Amino acid sequence: MERRDFLEKIGVGAAFVLTASCFGACKSDTVTPTATLDFTLDLAAAENAPLGANGGFIINTANKVVVVRDTAGNYVAATQICSHQGNVQVTYNKAGNNFNCSAHGANFDLTGKGTNSTGSGGLTIYKTQVLTGNKLRVYS
Repeated sequence: MERRDFLEKIGVGAAFVLTASCFGACKSDTVTPTATLDFTLDLAAAENAPLGANGGFIINTANKVVVVRDTAGNYVAATQICSHQGNVQVTYNKAGNNFNCSAHGANFDLTGKGTNSTGSGGLTIYKTQVLTGNKLRVYS
């Protein structure tokens, strides 16, 4: 049966209901945090101790941000909100020196670029700045 024949048989009203439900279920794969982000971490604080070594990371739950000291010693901060379906599941994978989401397997490089099909929406990366006094600023 052709699409046109099918639509004629079910009628315009039923076609609208089917189409409207699809529009509600279909959404963009890109999730972009809307709020401006700006916070400072005390690198000397016990809760931030993992950032003292290359490959260490913390999850700042208040801001939903993963803060990493990558394998080269650079600080990188990314949203924890995966672009695939908006899950708060993104973490750092030291072995791959990348970000991944445990919910659906999305992977992202340290620039936020998706490296597989579920990560194709990318990941928001924030700026970092080392300040005097063992402070790390994370901001957008």
